[in-house]
Amino acid sequence: MSETTSAPADQGTAQDPKANTLAIVGFILAFVAPPIGIVVSAIAVSKAGKAGLDSKLSKWGLGLSIVFTVLYLVLFGLAGYAAITLQAA
Repeated sequence: MSETTSAPADQGTAQDPKANTLAIVGFILAFVAPPIGIVVSAIAVSKAGKAGLDSKLSKWGLGLSIVFTVLYLVLFGLAGYAAITLQAA
């Protein structure tokens, strides 16, 4: 009886743990502190790109961070405008 050696199962593309951790942190920061989320998610997208990976979580984190930052700026702008307007009246 002959022994056949089996090759290890293909695990797919290996994830870079640092890029994956940054992607998770950036995604969470998109909701908590969007400007910081932009920076962290951008770094995660860059690291994933250099590793040849497509990190959808980091791209979502970057997109959400940008959207929430713009929304916060608009809301603070409207609140400032309302405060100035009401103070003058």
